[in-house]
Amino acid sequence: MNENSIIQRLLTAKDALTSTIHKILDLNRQLKSLRKSKEEEKVVADVAIKQELKLLNKVADHQAKIVQLYEHRLKRASNN
Repeated sequence: MNENSIIQRLLTAKDALTSTIHKILDLNRQLKSLRKSKEEEKVVADVAIKQELKLLNKVADHQAKIVQLYEHRLKRASNN
């Protein structure tokens, strides 16, 4: 893989990670505001948001590992 290809993949991976992090932050805000709402609405929405957060956290972790991989490859490619 050449350096330009690695850079492009790194930028794409960083954009995806940033987007996922923004979704996680939005869901955390929703969860916080949900705690102030009525009890009936809270239970169903709370479970759904927590499940989505669990999934998004796994996705973000995987995306962060991909970013680290591309950063490592870029460093190695630039040293050669």
